[in-house]
Amino acid sequence: MLPETGQAMFDRFTDDAKKLMSLSRQHALQLRHSSIAPEHILLALLQMPRSTAGRHLQSWGLDPTLLAPHLEAALHPGTASSDGTLPFTPAAKKVLQLSVEEAARLRHSFIGCEHVLLGIVLEGDCEASMLLTAAGASIDTLRAGIAGLQPKTPVPPLRGDRSKLRLLLISNSTMHGSGYLEHCAAEIRDFLGGKRKVLFVPYALHDHDAYADKAKQAFAAMGHELSSVHTSSDPLESLKGAEAVFVGGGNTFRLLNELYSRDLVSVIQQFALAGMPYIGSSAGSNVAAASIRTTNDMPIVEPPTFVALQLVPFQINPHYLDADPKSTHMGETREERLRQFHEEHDTPVLGMREGCMLRVEGPRAELRGTTKARLFRRGLAAEEYTPPRDMSFLLEHAATASGSPPAA
Repeated sequence: MLPETGQAMFDRFTDDAKKLMSLSRQHALQLRHSSIAPEHILLALLQMPRSTAGRHLQSWGLDPTLLAPHLEAALHPGTASSDGTLPFTPAAKKVLQLSVEEAARLRHSFIGCEHVLLGIVLEGDCEASMLLTAAGASIDTLRAGIAGLQPKTPVPPLRGDRSKLRLLLISNSTMHGSGYLEHCAAEIRDFLGGKRKVLFVPYALHDHDAYADKAKQAFAAMGHELSSVHTSSDPLESLKGAEAVFVGGGNTFRLLNELYSRDLVSVIQQFALAGMPYIGSSAGSNVAAASIRTTNDMPIVEPPTFVALQLVPFQINPHYLDADPKSTHMGETREERLRQFHEEHDTPVLGMREGCMLRVEGPRAELRGTTKARLFRRGLAAEEYTPPRDMSFLLEHAATASGSPPAA
């Protein structure tokens, strides 16, 4: 059966895989072909040496400068003049279907260049597949390499010295009556100090380009230079060149899923432990916590685990809402839902109303902002905390787990 090659399937494509499809289309247009073939896709892969698929090609000893002429020779120039949407050939549709099947087989919720490479090798009858087989492409080796992209659960607790941690966890990006990040701009400037280069993580929203432009303008107004990790083929190098990281809000499930699929969870953890300032808003604050089990978002995608960055050892509930005694809505209140969480778990939950934020400096945590926070603990009455307020006691569990004494 041919794949559904519409938006539904491509929504699961990583940024690199989407770029791959765009480059494939460009090759077809340049050769005046009326459809996209597996050979166009492989030509595009050869232009992406830093992708996971590109690294596998290199491991097979494939030299793009030698392989590309073979592919171009198999792709005779055509006469098509269309500059619109190009369909896929039957062989290319088979490649895409096999990519989807391989992602499902590996229990991956995303489709990357590596899955497409698997699809090309498995197709078997096209010129691209035969070239890869002749070059020594091994299905078993490729599957084994790709299988490690998403971690097995459960993820172990974050270990290490937390004395250098610097976090600014903000409940919301926008307050009523103000623009994006305006209500917390002064706090962000104070937190970052002289650090100018900020790396943005836009994966909580679908349109990464538009989101990055919005964040870039906001940080420029604060005097900081922002770049987005989604524009880089090497996130590790991007982090090495940054002085701080900002993880934006949106859907928490999508954000955590993308962090795992791009192998960014452990990377961000280690940079944060080394002292790189971490700013999160909404979903970005959720993923800084022990898990995302207390997010308000719908599970529009399924991450490999709910365990998050674990930069703080408690749960966060951004946008916390108090029950309205005048409301006729008979559904569960936010407090009731958090009580249900404590029927299953012991971890404290900090309900952060809009306008509230938490600043962590090593062993110390301080509640800041303009609104109160509500702390929920299993078997205890909820407690109200008014900023500014020392909340360092929430970090004591982490200090003990890492071998350090509890915060004073």
